[in-house]
Amino acid sequence: MIGFTCGRMKKLVMDQENGTTKKMSKHKFFFELPLYTKVNLDDLDDGFLSFFDGDVDAYNHSGFDTTYSISRWNLASSDSRYSGYYAVSLVCKRKGDTLEFFLYKGEDFIVKIGQFLSLADLQYAEIGKKYDKILQGKDLHDLKKAIGLMAHGAGAGSLVYLRRIFENIILDTYKKHKASFPTIDDAFFRTKRMDEKVDFLKSYLPSQLVEMKSIYGLLSKGVHELSEEECLAYFPALKLSITLILDQRIADETKKNEDAEVKKSLAEISKKIGGK
Repeated sequence: MIGFTCGRMKKLVMDQENGTTKKMSKHKFFFELPLYTKVNLDDLDDGFLSFFDGDVDAYNHSGFDTTYSISRWNLASSDSRYSGYYAVSLVCKRKGDTLEFFLYKGEDFIVKIGQFLSLADLQYAEIGKKYDKILQGKDLHDLKKAIGLMAHGAGAGSLVYLRRIFENIILDTYKKHKASFPTIDDAFFRTKRMDEKVDFLKSYLPSQLVEMKSIYGLLSKGVHELSEEECLAYFPALKLSITLILDQRIADETKKNEDAEVKKSLAEISKKIGGK
């Protein structure tokens, strides 16, 4: 499953770099797309009327996965001054919680102009459930900062914080294992390019990070060369790459702790049995 998701993330980045556009899903529109980002009507995963109807699976900010039912109102039906404006409500089928969105539909595009809860609040809740108790403070802070900046349209700034998470993993890994490299000092390590650092530490890094080491170059290019709009367009795929790395890092650490606990328990059992 991890490999499939990794491949899907890479394809999304390549499609964006090649100028092709993936169809906009309901989930991405409501739960990932920043305000004021125009979406061509032809890029919606379904026609306009069907897209803003039916259901969408997502995460409830109260702490669980759920399905929302979608309802749409044409505001011009009650006041002609609001021609082109729509209100959309998402109602949680499990708890009845409601999310509100306001849209403007042009001739060939749709844009989200307001929402409650905010995009940042929705994404904070989801990553909080997953990472609050297990992710190191600085990485959790940087991930939330990246999401907050993205939600406010700061594309390059959001990628800065994703890049910092990548850098933190490399530096923390080096500090933890540098005793294994007695001929290497800190000054020498700092002079290396990031891909060289990854190759140097690959035996101690999550395989996901080693496989996707080019992500660092993409993040840096976004920070220094791309427009805000391009950075925002690439953000979901690049965030996915970082969370996949974090997920594997957490899973590896959990397995390591479980292995140590099992070995300790088996040693205690063997000692008790052997003493009888």
